[in-house]
Amino acid sequence: MAHDYLGSGGRLDGGPADALVAAGYRYESAAGPRLADGLSTSDLAHVVALAEAGAIPAEQAKALLAALLELDAIPGDEFPWDPALGDAFNSREHQLKERAGRVAAGWLSAGRPRREAFRVGLRLVARDAARDLHDACIDLADALVHLADRHATDLAADYTYLQPAQPTRLGHLILAYAYPVLRDAGRLRAIHAELDMSVAGAGGSAGSRWPLDRARLAELLGASGVVPHVKDAMWQWDPYVDLLAAAAATAMHQSELAQDLEILASQEFGIATLADEHSRASALMPQKKNPYALAVVRATAGTVSGDLAGVLVALHTGSARTDHFHVLNTVVPRAMDEVIASTRLMAAVVDRMTLDATRAGEAARRGFITAADLSDVLAQDAGLDYRTAHHVVGRAVKMLVDAGQDESALTPALLAEAAKASDGIDLVVDEALIAKALDPGAAADTRLQQGSSAPGETEAMVAACAEEVAGSREWARDAAGRAAAAHAALRDVARGMAAG
Repeated sequence: MAHDYLGSGGRLDGGPADALVAAGYRYESAAGPRLADGLSTSDLAHVVALAEAGAIPAEQAKALLAALLELDAIPGDEFPWDPALGDAFNSREHQLKERAGRVAAGWLSAGRPRREAFRVGLRLVARDAARDLHDACIDLADALVHLADRHATDLAADYTYLQPAQPTRLGHLILAYAYPVLRDAGRLRAIHAELDMSVAGAGGSAGSRWPLDRARLAELLGASGVVPHVKDAMWQWDPYVDLLAAAAATAMHQSELAQDLEILASQEFGIATLADEHSRASALMPQKKNPYALAVVRATAGTVSGDLAGVLVALHTGSARTDHFHVLNTVVPRAMDEVIASTRLMAAVVDRMTLDATRAGEAARRGFITAADLSDVLAQDAGLDYRTAHHVVGRAVKMLVDAGQDESALTPALLAEAAKASDGIDLVVDEALIAKALDPGAAADTRLQQGSSAPGETEAMVAACAEEVAGSREWARDAAGRAAAAHAALRDVARGMAAG
């Protein structure tokens, strides 16, 4: 046990203290299942590159690759990780020695410190996680776009501060949630490109006398290039912060959507209804159908934001410190798993939920929601400047609210009274003009700007978003195909070498 713990070093006597195992190695070993495939890929590529360069005796390379392929076949959650041996690398090295023998296993660390195995492994896992989260975002955006298309012409009320704001179209409202998700996906594609640069073959922090071809290692790993500076390759942390920040922004956008849906799903609004499979019955009150999936999404947004803050605090040290990756190796894969799962859940919620267009339309016909449009009409057609028109309509609304009346009582006479009381103005306005301004459907359709609720604008944006979704899916298929091909090709090369 003690000798295994020494690993590639030789200046330590005995095994690690129990307290070090409990506080350090147990934490690091817990990352083993999520990093397993990346660590295995890193080891295989390193040995293949050494063997191709003739740096390892042929028989030892065969034995080492055969043993590594045996470890590669063990699922990460079934691998015998043992914190008493040290970190995840030590557990793999221990199993390697049992299969290949001490001499063959000893070649694994030629030209490479253990940290390089972790750096490469984490890079691969993070790269694939960026793509997986991207794909989940595209599923969510796709669900939102389809929902917006179904409700493109349905009347609805926009809300700010949870108060009715302007009349709009339900599809227009839904698309407001799709665009941030598409931006999230764009950020993840950019981060994927950064993580696709190989850090393998750095040889410590200044290079190595071993004949390791960094470009060949990048090819074996399925990377698109190499990080130029070897020390920077070993110790750069910013791509992982970028990834966690993108994940946190993604989760926060979904938390906004989840909180809005939770309100719209209340009995008071009654506009959104989640599928039963995404809800949970109350254990106390039999009439309650709780939108539990939305709570999961909101909780995930909180935890990944905390993960990002925790990582930034851990990084607040000098350069080339082990504590950086002690945290990153564990936090990044776990946090990404959680956000990916939450995003897939949000996509399923949107895909399966229903919206009540009738209730949405009713909300747009009450609460003086067209007051701003009436102000616009008074300024454009009744000779008032806009600020005066705003004052007049505001006073008229207050008079009706105080009298317990609604917008149907907003008559030319009342506006004239409000104008006189507000600014001493004699206002004469046509009743037909008021009626047109107070019609929420007409108001929603008279917007002049690109991207507004005007007829055809929502449909145009739906088409544009659908095109972006299709393009993003094509990118994802290509990226996944390249990664899978490289993953399989490396193992084919390793099997060929192991067979001799």
